[in-house]
Amino acid sequence: MKRKDWIRFGAVLAVFFAAIGLLYPFWPIQDVVKLGLDLQGGVRLVLEAKGLEDMPPTQRKDVVDRIVTILQQRVDQYGLANVEIRPLGENRIEVKIPGAQNPEEARQLIGRTALLEFRKVIDAASSPDDLVRTDPTQEILPNNDRTEYYLVEGEPLVTGEVLDDAEVRTSTDPRNPGLYIALKFNRAGAERFAETLRRLKVGDRLAIILDNVVYSAPAISESAKQAAQRGWREVQSSLTITGRFTFEEAKLLAVVLRSGALPTEVAVLEEQTVGPTLGSDSIRRGTMAILISFILVLLYMPFYYRWMGLVADAALILNMLIVFAALRAFGATLTLPGIAGIILTIGMTVDANVIIFERIKEERRTGKTPRASIVGGFAKSLSALLDANLTTLITALILFSLGSGPVEGFAITLALGVAGSLFCALVASRLLLEATGIGERIPVKVQGTA
Repeated sequence: MKRKDWIRFGAVLAVFFAAIGLLYPFWPIQDVVKLGLDLQGGVRLVLEAKGLEDMPPTQRKDVVDRIVTILQQRVDQYGLANVEIRPLGENRIEVKIPGAQNPEEARQLIGRTALLEFRKVIDAASSPDDLVRTDPTQEILPNNDRTEYYLVEGEPLVTGEVLDDAEVRTSTDPRNPGLYIALKFNRAGAERFAETLRRLKVGDRLAIILDNVVYSAPAISESAKQAAQRGWREVQSSLTITGRFTFEEAKLLAVVLRSGALPTEVAVLEEQTVGPTLGSDSIRRGTMAILISFILVLLYMPFYYRWMGLVADAALILNMLIVFAALRAFGATLTLPGIAGIILTIGMTVDANVIIFERIKEERRTGKTPRASIVGGFAKSLSALLDANLTTLITALILFSLGSGPVEGFAITLALGVAGSLFCALVASRLLLEATGIGERIPVKVQGTA
């Protein structure tokens, strides 16, 4: 082989083994590439950020971007995989959680403002009607199971902005068994909390409030006052949130506290749930569609083009490896429309080879040698291949930039397929035709012969 053939051989070999390495263990498909809601099932939420109408566009964008960042931190810490969170317009956020089984759990994780406040308790009662506000800033708030109500000061003494960590722990006190959330302040928060304790009296109650719900209201003890006098380190990890938590509830609460409060309230505008049964059925149907189209094309190409058809088959197999490996490498999500893009890619891959083969056959009819026919065929088909594939690639990029959901999934696989088909046609197919002797088997008669 010539030097340029060795370069092509090295490029094809590198791409092939890179694809194999990325796709191992190859099956099941959901372990190879990320699957969208329509294939895997899950929850899709559209959130609306409140109170952004009077903000300038720049500030509105900053608030939405901050919400996206906080929500991404929440889902990462909670352990949800393959979640997609992105802005949708000026004041909306789209959240896709593939594989989610509990829509309410997703709504609690995503839609919770997580505004943590510590306020002084003025009075408490089993009914809000028994509490009387003496100041318009005071509020009446329920506990988490609405069995008790608290009259609290309107101005928080400390907020969750100074929280450094929140962990789920199991109580060792037999009088209060169960789970609780241990809070840890940063230094600024601990100093502020120590100052708050020094101002409060022994017996005063401090309400721990999350999103206007009182989770606990411990009384200030003499030991807590003494700890505050000794300095901020003594109170840095002294507060807890108790309640009748399941482990998942406690974990969710700790996550939203650690990730911080959203800069504004969000409301769930749309909620779409795709069941796992529908998702698995879509996987099966989509996989069958790809396999059937793939096998039919593999059988047809050698039937019509003989030896050159085998070259097209090899290019098609390589391109399928490239497309799925690229999906894995870039962390892209495969959707049902994306499967349609893959099926279209199968046709485009062999179409590129068909154009090349027809140009080669034309060159052979003029009496040129097989080697010269291959060189001439590739040269004359290059402009047509570039024009057709580059315009398709531009279209796919536009669809990806402006579209969303199904349109975006189709655009991703189409763009990857176009790029892969060009590589396979211009590099892999040419290598096989020139270096393996298949080009010598082109059965074309010279013009003017009987």
